[in-house]
Amino acid sequence: MKQRYLRIGDELADGEAVVVRGGELDREILRTDALRNHAIYGTYGISVFAVRDLTFDELAQQRPLVRFERLTIMTAGVLRAAGLRLEPTGRNPRHFDVAFDDLDDGVDRLCHCEHRVVVNPYHEG
Repeated sequence: MKQRYLRIGDELADGEAVVVRGGELDREILRTDALRNHAIYGTYGISVFAVRDLTFDELAQQRPLVRFERLTIMTAGVLRAAGLRLEPTGRNPRHFDVAFDDLDDGVDRLCHCEHRVVVNPYHEG
């Protein structure tokens, strides 16, 4: 099992902080991604990127989000209200994992979070 790189002390304290997920909240894709994360790191997590230190447009143009035709937008507060955790993971200061302890319950909670899906105008087909 790999050791996750956690950015200690880095949190999205502001409930209005915006996070972006590549693609839509498709239950099967989320389940697969959470299982892959669990196989590597021993925890269930779904990658998201925080809109911080740059605009949403700038973030949408960067990898990996530029690979997605659609982007899902949520706030940190909505995720926390659903009982999900935002853990600062990886070396990219904008990368977080939406983390949970029970696979099906976590995916269900995430899918029921208030969110909106937008077309990524910078998508590289």
